[in-house]
Amino acid sequence: MGFSYDYHKRGEICVARHDVMETVSYKCINCEAPLQYNPQKLKFYCEYCRSEYTEEQLRERFGALDQQLNQQAASEEVPQQDVPEGFEDFASNTVMYTCQSCGAEVITEKTTAATFCIYCHNPVVLSNRLTGEFKPDRVIPFMISEEDAQNRFFEFCKKKFFLPKTFVSNAELSKIRGVYYPYWLVDSKKDGCLFATAKKIRTWESGDERYTETKIFRVKRAGKIDFHDYPHPALKGEHSKALKYVNPYDDKDFKNFTMAYLSGFLAEKRDTERADVQTDVDNELKGYAEKIYKSTITDYDSVHVDSVELRTLQEKWNYALMPVWMMNYQYEGKDYLYAMNGQTGKNYGELPLDKKKLVLFAVILFVILLLLSGAGGYFLL
Repeated sequence: MGFSYDYHKRGEICVARHDVMETVSYKCINCEAPLQYNPQKLKFYCEYCRSEYTEEQLRERFGALDQQLNQQAASEEVPQQDVPEGFEDFASNTVMYTCQSCGAEVITEKTTAATFCIYCHNPVVLSNRLTGEFKPDRVIPFMISEEDAQNRFFEFCKKKFFLPKTFVSNAELSKIRGVYYPYWLVDSKKDGCLFATAKKIRTWESGDERYTETKIFRVKRAGKIDFHDYPHPALKGEHSKALKYVNPYDDKDFKNFTMAYLSGFLAEKRDTERADVQTDVDNELKGYAEKIYKSTITDYDSVHVDSVELRTLQEKWNYALMPVWMMNYQYEGKDYLYAMNGQTGKNYGELPLDKKKLVLFAVILFVILLLLSGAGGYFLL
């Protein structure tokens, strides 16, 4: 039996200069302004002269750039500088880059691979963050624009009566950001089996007696399962949960990775290795295998899985960046997170409750129930 399963201030603050990054910005061929990837047009777009370019056109101009950056990263030596006492943790988790457009120096976290200059707002890609062993094999470009993402978020929220009014205000919508998050993609060929206890129950009546017959069966299902491009977040921290819930992605839109797709968006590089997540991936694939095997056990009234055995025959891991629209929101001192798949639109949201609305609803409900109970007592008299 065989199965197939298919499933991102100068001076005192310069304590971060012990790890200084160079940047790259993809420029418009006509006017030299920074280019951004446009999900609606599926092209690279210049907001200044409104020129549009395909990936092929950019490769003709910048084709060797990614390769040059790989060579640069391999040979680059980062100078170490003294870190003032008390700033060690800050320095170990941040870096400083220089914007090519305005020359400003801006601090980012160590996992940031693409961002915006906070002074001139031009998109910037950090040159050696996604090179060498950290260069992704593939990328799915954004298919949903920022405007569409905002509209989908509004649709997601507008029927939630207990949401605070400010949650869907324009000020909050402006916080939504397009981020390429890192994923491990796993191709795994498994051989395994499932053992289960199944029951068939038959009942009948004879005279005044009712009889029940229960037949118990020992069931086994075995076969090979091929998992293709199974995604697992390659980033630690609070966002990893949301990244799981916006899966799956459609592999039809995978492109060979080039940093040009990052222009105009934020991006994160992975901070895990295969060994860090192997156990989690194995457990998740085992769970899917159980569902697949169990789905073939039919014509029984109940099925209880006793055990599942799974053996890896062959496995290949790739590294990819996936598009996610992400928004962080704070309400009454608590952080909430909203995420949406930037390709399919599937979303995940942790939404706050307006306590005043909740109390008002409880009071109205209590009054209604009180009136109904009073009316019922009146009719009984």
